[in-house]
Amino acid sequence: MKRIAHFDCQFGAAGDMLLGAMLDTGLIDYASWLDAVNKIALPAGSFAVATSKVERCSLQANKIDIVLQEPQTDERHLSEILEMIDRSDISAGAKDLAKRIFQRLGSAEAYVHGIPIEEVHFHEVGAVDSIVDIVGFAIAYDYCRIERATVSAVPLGSGTVLTQHGNLPVPAPAVQKLITDVQAATSDFQIPYECLTPTGAAILCEIADSWGGQSGFSKVLGTGAGAGNKDSKFWPNVCRVLVGEAREARSSLRFKEEDIAVVEANIDDQSPQAIAYAVEQLWQSGALDVSVTPCTMKKGRSGHTLSVICTPLNAVQIQELVLTHTTTIGARVQFMSRLVAERSFVDVSIDSSNVVRVKIATDRQGNLLNVHPEFDDIANLATQKNISVKEAHQLVMNKYEEQSRKRN
Repeated sequence: MKRIAHFDCQFGAAGDMLLGAMLDTGLIDYASWLDAVNKIALPAGSFAVATSKVERCSLQANKIDIVLQEPQTDERHLSEILEMIDRSDISAGAKDLAKRIFQRLGSAEAYVHGIPIEEVHFHEVGAVDSIVDIVGFAIAYDYCRIERATVSAVPLGSGTVLTQHGNLPVPAPAVQKLITDVQAATSDFQIPYECLTPTGAAILCEIADSWGGQSGFSKVLGTGAGAGNKDSKFWPNVCRVLVGEAREARSSLRFKEEDIAVVEANIDDQSPQAIAYAVEQLWQSGALDVSVTPCTMKKGRSGHTLSVICTPLNAVQIQELVLTHTTTIGARVQFMSRLVAERSFVDVSIDSSNVVRVKIATDRQGNLLNVHPEFDDIANLATQKNISVKEAHQLVMNKYEEQSRKRN
């Protein structure tokens, strides 16, 4: 069964946080992992790995510290790091992933500094602790036999960060390039410091198959949380990972499958007019479907369930709009998939001054499933012809069938 992972990085990510989360899943034999890490072709005895359990806003997480045994050079060329990985006595899968992460990072640095990738040299990322974070993560990821990963939308932070190049704006230029290359999803959660480091961005951008939503698991095998250095009392400085078995792939030859998010909220203290306004705002913000269903709520009160279908990447925005434009104090979301028919529109000419749009639904083979004229066009036609909506609908369908026979 294919193993997949979802990385929840809604409060940021760094190399040590991602590594800490992987080691916290319970799926990795720590002694075996540490034995492999000690076979990285770094100077013997140059580092040690320390792990500890810490709390971040009452969440317990795994903290990884790479302890340097003696002063080390912080500057290495990309070619040196790649050659070092090749010389390391670690699995082929871990080598390949670690090299791809560094090459991705090198490409971003080359772009930022306007130099060939062969001339790229790393400062902070070339340090022993950063090398161990990246290669150690690759060893853990390969150990878990993960074949596909999804990543939540990530915050970028704000302010400045001190580097070997001086104070740089957050997000760092290399991070901007990395997330642009893969069109990563970002969140608007405001954190007043660097919360996505170049190391964290390079790892996520290399492993992510998709951003924003998460795939469904047939079985969750392990979960873990990795802690960063900051300990804010307002949000947990952690990233989390879920590792499990993928749901059996469904395959439909007739219809396309797509991932969606369903946002819902229960409302029992808002006027129908205000709910209608909220529905209109949701449509204008890219909702795929919006419905309002009567329901009975606590104390027997009449209420409504507002349901919105949207893309996974738009789920947070839709939740925020629901909370903004309705009186609910909570908007839940579920991620799922659906099968959809192919949709297209044709114009049906009624006469010289009336054209009605007709929506056509077919399967992938072109078999006709449904023909439905747009109601607004039908209503306008009924008004102009001074006939009923039913008569206007029949008139359009007759014209549609007539045009179809001519086309065929």
